Amino acid sequence: MDGREPPTPPSATLPVRGPTDPGAAGSRHADRGPTSPGAGAVERARDHGPWHPATQLEILHAAPAFAVVGVGLAFGLVAMRADPQWDRLALLAGLLLGNQYAAGALNDAVDAEADAAADRGKPIQRGVISRRAVATAAVVAGVASLGFGLALGPATFALAVVGLACAWSYDLWLKGTMFSALPFAVAVPIVPLFGYGAAGRFPPVLWWAWPIGALLAVATHLADALPDVERDRATGVRGLATRLGVGRAAAVAAACYAAAVAMALWSGLAAGDRPVVVAGAAVAVVLGLAAVPAGARGPAGRRVAYRLLLAGMAALALGWAGAVRP
Repeated sequence: MDGREPPTPPSATLPVRGPTDPGAAGSRHADRGPTSPGAGAVERARDHGPWHPATQLEILHAAPAFAVVGVGLAFGLVAMRADPQWDRLALLAGLLLGNQYAAGALNDAVDAEADAAADRGKPIQRGVISRRAVATAAVVAGVASLGFGLALGPATFALAVVGLACAWSYDLWLKGTMFSALPFAVAVPIVPLFGYGAAGRFPPVLWWAWPIGALLAVATHLADALPDVERDRATGVRGLATRLGVGRAAAVAAACYAAAVAMALWSGLAAGDRPVVVAGAAVAVVLGLAAVPAGARGPAGRRVAYRLLLAGMAALALGWAGAVRP
């Protein structure tokens, strides 16, 4: 259905992943070199083994991954509000986590050489874990996510296949192309469907998840890529944000985010609990406005802006789900 700051692979759950530096909750594209302010955290991470939780959280890209898992589980709880099925929610959590890990791990394995050239200080570059081990873990996590999907039923299994295909097509082929946002636009709207798939029903109002989710996906993908536009251009990564440039990419991200907020507010007011959807939209607007001055402060500020938009996306999704309660 995670979610950079290389833009987080989409995953059925948001191609959006978390920090490459143990001391930050950031994105895959972020600069984590040993000469950065987080150098002390990186040095401490050298003492961690390949399967230490800190190492695995870096490979997972925790911030966007947990945002996706949280939103997916929230939709599952709303879908099962009359009769919560905790066993199926546990399977849903396994599906989402497996999908997000498969996306983030393969991303790091595929980008190992580029990350080394850019001195991003990820676990593979620090020698904490081998590239082969990360790639193997990605495949195992991907297969596990499909297994969880199959246990939830054929419809959820089909969604899991689509989500994993989006994540891995981004990692393997689309990241450095003008179509880098496409897997995100397909995968992010699947997140609410995972929650309802776990409940065994798909109410018609969920169709709104597609345009709203696609707009949010493009916005967060561009925001996640913006901190490293200059570095990506220097290393030959030519994704959508790099092709647009910082100014135009930021403008497109802002326009998509604003359109998503407006669409969620309108559909929520028409179909649900008005105070709840207004509250969710208001939080999203505040966070979006806060991202504007943050994003003007160079690469470090753009990373902060990305995290603000990620939080705004989660607030908007939760407000919409709580209001509409499909």
